[in-house]
Amino acid sequence: MTNCKVSAYNQIMFSSPSTPPDAPSPLRVFVVCDQTATAPIWGYLIREKGLVAILETVVQRALDRSLEDIPDLVVVDINGSHAQRVELCKKYRSLSSCPILMFLPSNNENEILDAYQAGADECVVKPISPAIFLAKIIAWSRRSWSQPMSSVGTSKLKLDPAHRSALGTGGKEIRLTNLEFRLLHLLMSRPGYVFKADSIMQTVWGMEQADLTLLKNVVYRLRKKLEEETGETQLIQTRPGGYSFLES
Repeated sequence: MTNCKVSAYNQIMFSSPSTPPDAPSPLRVFVVCDQTATAPIWGYLIREKGLVAILETVVQRALDRSLEDIPDLVVVDINGSHAQRVELCKKYRSLSSCPILMFLPSNNENEILDAYQAGADECVVKPISPAIFLAKIIAWSRRSWSQPMSSVGTSKLKLDPAHRSALGTGGKEIRLTNLEFRLLHLLMSRPGYVFKADSIMQTVWGMEQADLTLLKNVVYRLRKKLEEETGETQLIQTRPGGYSFLES
């Protein structure tokens, strides 16, 4: 990968192959990668799948971007300081509810937790092969985060599908990550029903088999946010083999 020769650049945009006028717009993937030998490879792989790749190799410029055209997926692959990764994640999460996929240079549990708390939807520890990178992009691109969702709610908590957020008592907004919103929407769609872990992973993550650690992390973050904003500590119940939403 490092043998790939590329001229110096600050930003490169790859357009997807031409599509018929009546075809849906291709998904836009915004990639922040500070490795100039790797960034164009990521862009090439994304483009080959018919997606639009927008690459940025300068971290400061990525921080300065206002993202007028909100992408469908943000990928952060920075070998620089962890503080930069967290700052980028927080910025993009404040601008959009689109999924954020973060690649980390080391398996540091504290840094992984920081990334999730900053709004990342998934963290992947490097090294990572082009095949795995592309598999992650495809998996996220085929998930239905952009599909319309029905409104659900209780007397103390309502979900706002348009903004991917929850509204507490008095209309106070509870900001949620994409995964947090999708999980909460699923549980609230059938209050009292026990959703098995495998079913949750299939519906929310698109995974065939449950990654219990990943699921537990999202449930933990979601419970904490709901408790802080609503004062309710038992909205999400742990049941044998899965979880349920307790209607208040």
